[in-house]
Amino acid sequence: MAVLLTLNAQASDKSKKTDVSLSVDVVSRHVWRARFSGNAPCIEPTLNFQIGKFSYGVWGSYALDESYQEVDFYVSYNTSLFEFSLYDFYCPNVDFENSDFFDFDSDKSVHFFDAVAKYKGCEKFPISIMTSVLFYGEYDRDADNDQRYSTYVELGYSNFIGGKKVAWALGMTPAKGFYADEMNVVNMGMTVYDKIKFSEQYSLPVRAGVSLNPVQEKLLFSLAFTL
Repeated sequence: MAVLLTLNAQASDKSKKTDVSLSVDVVSRHVWRARFSGNAPCIEPTLNFQIGKFSYGVWGSYALDESYQEVDFYVSYNTSLFEFSLYDFYCPNVDFENSDFFDFDSDKSVHFFDAVAKYKGCEKFPISIMTSVLFYGEYDRDADNDQRYSTYVELGYSNFIGGKKVAWALGMTPAKGFYADEMNVVNMGMTVYDKIKFSEQYSLPVRAGVSLNPVQEKLLFSLAFTL
């Protein structure tokens, strides 16, 4: 009995353990759902905390020519098949004018909130399905200043080509909103993942992606590596 209590206590302590990770991406340009921001390469750090199935943290993007900056806060709950997340996107103007961090007036705040649900896929159905709804903030308001609750749905699939992981994405919006003026496909993308090996002990993760936004008629090839 005492042994069982000890084992249960150890398992409980392990489940409450907080894992902390820090990483930095260097990207040729900030790309989000085939929408392009800034005019220069970006430094994008991530600080993540994980406790069991919950993770929370902060992510940033800073263009080297100061043409764009963003800080995001997030919390996520993960299972083997599903992920549920809530994001606060803080996108201040370059000079921080009218960009007070504690201004949460939805009529003019540079914060906007995003609720995301994702089915990750499985061996029998290897297609991921992600749905996102923007539900707060000036960026998602119409001409009458009404919240549009812009929705984005993305299908994802990954496979291996020539030994490299390739991720495919097809994104669309079902109605007029932030992404397009009507229901439309807004993202067609492909990302290839690889590693540059410098020694037996160290390799540098890299990825290259092609993103097409059919609505904006823009195509971008981007490159990133993770430190």
